[in-house]
Amino acid sequence: MEQGDVARWRQQMGQGIAPWASKPGMVGAVGPSSWLMLSGAPSPDVNMALVYDDDPDVLSSVLKNIEQLGCPALVLLAGDGKTRAQDLTGAWEGVGEMPMMTADLTQAPHASDPRVRRAGPGDEEAVRGLIAEAYGLSPEVASVCTEILQRPVGTMTIWLLEDDGQAVSTVTACRVQDVVSLWCMATPERFGRRGFGRSLLAAVLDDALTSGASTGLLAATPAGLPLYAATGWQHVEDWQIFTNAVSAQFSH
Repeated sequence: MEQGDVARWRQQMGQGIAPWASKPGMVGAVGPSSWLMLSGAPSPDVNMALVYDDDPDVLSSVLKNIEQLGCPALVLLAGDGKTRAQDLTGAWEGVGEMPMMTADLTQAPHASDPRVRRAGPGDEEAVRGLIAEAYGLSPEVASVCTEILQRPVGTMTIWLLEDDGQAVSTVTACRVQDVVSLWCMATPERFGRRGFGRSLLAAVLDDALTSGASTGLLAATPAGLPLYAATGWQHVEDWQIFTNAVSAQFSH
């Protein structure tokens, strides 16, 4: 795996979700050294920045944006950016690592599934409920992840798996060139161990492969890591996680 590929993938993950930050009050920026996606909502889980450069001014600029918006956030350090961990002091606390993973779409399990479809505006409540329950978020915070169903957001799409008419699993896919990055994979525990997440993942990757994508990318949460490891996703690197508030996903 070439370091040039890793650097490009980091940036493409930011580019994939950049259209999400187009609503007034949000802050979004993607550059060669970092990306920043802030919703302004009162949860660090929906305010995130990735820094992958050792220039102290890069991290300083990210922190200034977070301070100006006045929101809790997750700051992730990757690659050379990890050398700036010493600059995250005061309210910032290290809460572990997030694996960045990749998959060759021709090799990863992929198959269409009649239970899987693209979500539309009328599915927002169902998708919001799945994300809120799976991640331990309030419905208000989870709505930050689902309101894209009500407005055009580039190549971002939300997918839904329904079993006997009930929504049981969801994921958001973002396309940039030949890459599809996945976010907000959510299958509540009460629907677990039935293969729903695996089937949804395979169907979304099949659609991406059919439409010309060749590479999958994601940043794995603790809940999702076993599924990705079991379906052939490869570990690329670990992102160090810092937060200035309690994260539903990463704080203990």
